[in-house]
Amino acid sequence: SETPSPKQFGQYEIVRELGKGGMATVYLALDTKLERHVALKVPHKSVAADPEYMARFLREARSAATLFHPNICPVYEVGEIGGT
Repeated sequence: SETPSPKQFGQYEIVRELGKGGMATVYLALDTKLERHVALKVPHKSVAADPEYMARFLREARSAATLFHPNICPVYEVGEIGGT
């Protein structure tokens, strides 16, 4: 099953869905602490329960956080909010 679209996700206020793939949904969200828009990638519940997938998700975030290019979204944070 897919991750539902909450209105509030920790410090992030969901504005709208940007895209959905087989493993995650990406939302346009407002970071309410820093008052800026961000892309928020949330794994679907069906894959979030898989430790191997979540380890890969973390590796990808760490790798992407080292990249700096105008066509690549910077990674600001990776973590868990309310079990997601």
